Amino acid sequence: MAPNIIIDDNISACDETARLETYLPQAKALVFDCDGTLLDTMPIYYQSWKRTCDEVCLEFSIERFYSTAGMPVIDIFRLLIEEQGKLELCALDCEKKKKQHHADVEAEGNVAGAIDVVVDVARKYHGKIPLAVASSGWRDHVLTGLERVGILKLFDTVVTADEDAVEKGKPHPDIFLVAAERLGVDPKLCIGFEDADFGMQALNSAGYLYSSDVRTLWNYPRNVERRQQTERWS
Repeated sequence: MAPNIIIDDNISACDETARLETYLPQAKALVFDCDGTLLDTMPIYYQSWKRTCDEVCLEFSIERFYSTAGMPVIDIFRLLIEEQGKLELCALDCEKKKKQHHADVEAEGNVAGAIDVVVDVARKYHGKIPLAVASSGWRDHVLTGLERVGILKLFDTVVTADEDAVEKGKPHPDIFLVAAERLGVDPKLCIGFEDADFGMQALNSAGYLYSSDVRTLWNYPRNVERRQQTERWS
């Protein structure tokens, strides 16, 4: 859900919807990212990232946050630590701090809702073809988030980057290949849904039938917010 993705008019958004509708009848399985794709978690996640990075004296702007979307949390910390020369920090300890800050943010009443334009696709194809979630998020958080909005039951399997079966996180294709394998479907017959550049890279490397960038859908939350803001200033 990177902010540099801008929909200039209805036509470009409708183009993505049209492309997706062309490929969907050919698909034998659908695989969805979770954060920013099925659940509108990204604004909430940045709060916990900001609190953690402030605590450990790492710089992490919102622009950089969105640019690293899709990477496992611990890999992002490793990247920031190396880039900023804070070698005294331990990525695993930073990840533990972030988990606590995330819990605090949710305890304050900040809970992610479903992204309807994507969830509607999952609902439509539930029971018709196999569905999976392939997320870089922590497994307990992913399951809790999906259950909270009542959509966990839609999916035949949930794969997360903290599983041993996923050797490398996004942008590597491992997680999407594992998801296809668990569904028993050739990756070339799967459609993947993503909101992040690293996720799109992973899908393309996995050889999926089609990779849908949900950020370009007309009713994607950030696009709705952008249109509302434009209307207020017009």
